[in-house]
Amino acid sequence: MSHYVAVDGDGAVRVAPRGGWQRVVEGHHPLIDKPEVHCVVGVMKGRLHIAVSAGSDAGLYRIFADGLCATVAHAALQKAGALAQDRTIAVSPGEAWPRDYVVLMEDHAVAADGEACGELLVGFSPDMDPCLLEAFAPQVADAMRPHMITAPVSGRSTSALEGVAASGLPAPRPESAQTARPACDDALLVGDPVWQRFWFGTDGQEDTPAPDFDFGKFRNRVMNDSGAAQILAQEHGLNWDELTAAQQEQMYVPGPAPAHPGLDVAALMLRTRTEDWTWDGVYARVSPHRLTEDLTDVHPTDVSALRRGLVTPSAFTPDHRLSPNSRLSHAIAAVTTTAAYLAVDHTHFIPEHLALDVATTASLSQSSRAALRLPGPWAILLHEPVPLTAVQADDEELDALLDAQVPGSSHAVLGAVLAAHPDHTLDTSLGLVLMASVHPERGRQWCLQPALYGDHGAGRLLYSYAAQLAFAKWRKPLAPPAQERGKPGSAKALKRLAKHPDARAGGLHRMNLLDYTPPTPPPAEPRSPADPKGGSGADWEYGTWRRASWTENTRIGIRDANGDLIGPVYKDGAVEGVTYTRGSVFRPRSRIRPDLPLRPDRRTVYQLRDTGTSAP
Repeated sequence: MSHYVAVDGDGAVRVAPRGGWQRVVEGHHPLIDKPEVHCVVGVMKGRLHIAVSAGSDAGLYRIFADGLCATVAHAALQKAGALAQDRTIAVSPGEAWPRDYVVLMEDHAVAADGEACGELLVGFSPDMDPCLLEAFAPQVADAMRPHMITAPVSGRSTSALEGVAASGLPAPRPESAQTARPACDDALLVGDPVWQRFWFGTDGQEDTPAPDFDFGKFRNRVMNDSGAAQILAQEHGLNWDELTAAQQEQMYVPGPAPAHPGLDVAALMLRTRTEDWTWDGVYARVSPHRLTEDLTDVHPTDVSALRRGLVTPSAFTPDHRLSPNSRLSHAIAAVTTTAAYLAVDHTHFIPEHLALDVATTASLSQSSRAALRLPGPWAILLHEPVPLTAVQADDEELDALLDAQVPGSSHAVLGAVLAAHPDHTLDTSLGLVLMASVHPERGRQWCLQPALYGDHGAGRLLYSYAAQLAFAKWRKPLAPPAQERGKPGSAKALKRLAKHPDARAGGLHRMNLLDYTPPTPPPAEPRSPADPKGGSGADWEYGTWRRASWTENTRIGIRDANGDLIGPVYKDGAVEGVTYTRGSVFRPRSRIRPDLPLRPDRRTVYQLRDTGTSAP
């Protein structure tokens, strides 16, 4: 490690490590001349420079470490004539911030719509030299440290709830720094072998076959559907199909010289979605409904905050000095985020009381899978979080969980992004599951996790979503409310529109809402009191649950404009094609023999949050 050596006037030699300092001085920085900047802190030639503006809060010295740092800051603020303002301060990590100094500025200066929340933001890079943390008070340094790549939190541990390792999740929130996730083209795996089997139906060990999917094929489709391949050819003279495998994998074309930044194809792809991503950011800021800290109580309009939060602003203009691993993470995040935005015209919301049933639906038959058709080339579904523990449970485990509770910090699914072929048949090569967690130190996090279709946990989940899109009835999007006043497209105008009931129901987001009507039950078959099980002859001691499922070739009553049946479905007078049709019908979970108690379960389980669904 290199050091900076200085000699005092009395001849004493002072040595500061790289990034450290031996003196604290009042300094000046060009950014201070901007009215929205309050303070800039950086190290130069072994000195910590603290620059403040006249418009700063006089109490800002309290964010500095006791001793010289706080003393110099206090004196500089008094000299500048700063007044006490009692401002709220929040940390704002991000790769767009410089690495060699920390900036304290007004929040409106970094907001996409320029709207202020009255906070002062401590802006810093995750790659900042950790020595700078020593300049700040413990509570400020502790708030910055978890977001830094160069300063791991002591005692931090990975979540161990038989789920996906938290380190496998990307950056959680729009204001958070991007973190790497272990991923590569041939094995986009998260977690241990158990969860590799959950996502892909294989753990990649021993004689288990490798995952039968090609992320490169999926990436190529997103490149073409987004128009990024055409832009690459027209503006840069490069054919995407002719790039090397390494260049396609990292979505990066090196420059002619080492100092040349090269061409970031991942960022180019993302920039095709800039307009939608920016609109989502503005809406998320002005929306009357905000995401909760535990990601529950999801509303249709939360799709804006969730989509935008898949990447940070710096992903659109990343640093060309990214490491190979970081570049892979950046490329995968770009592909999955772009796929989510390709589905803006086919956005779907599942009501809370049906979320658990949809996520835990029984496997589809082969004939039902063959009949799946999606409404468009890309579709996205959103719903209340459902714990992964319930999604991966077998029938016996799900029985126990339905009267138990999963911890609120567990990993959960919030929906998915699905793709279709040009003829609307389901593209089963790969799906993206919207996965979320609430980490005790890093807060709420979410990402789109690639997964395979099949009979494993995530595979059943993807098929269940596809069945809802193909067979269920959806209410068409409401017409967006008209803007009556204000500048078109401004944040203030959007804020007024967001309060309209039709907008809160998803009108501005083109949101389709699942419209579930319980099917007409067939006539009950008479059973002997001694034969309650329908043929076994043995009395039942306990009741049980039947998980949600899809039936085939089931009678579906034809209804009029008011939603009333126009005639009988099963009784005399029922005529196929006149009073009923046939098709696939969704049946939510139900209690079998509700008159009997559930079988006692001696395993250690947790209570599942009740979604309000009652058995039919």
